[in-house]
Amino acid sequence: MSNKAKQMTATQKQNLNRLRGSAGRFIGVHTKQGLAINAKFIRETDNYVLVYDRNKFMDRKIHKNSITSVVGG
Repeated sequence: MSNKAKQMTATQKQNLNRLRGSAGRFIGVHTKQGLAINAKFIRETDNYVLVYDRNKFMDRKIHKNSITSVVGG
């Protein structure tokens, strides 16, 4: 069984770079599941991004491939 990670598209890479470069500001994150989160980037792993959700007042773990757009930052 192979443990190869799925390659990310250029748009996904661009969204992750925007998220990383947000410099502690709150930005909009949209996911494939239809969530629109007002989030602050905390940290990332190989497959996931951890953000603080300002609306729910909690940390959220989001798979990198499920992020469709990042607004702001």
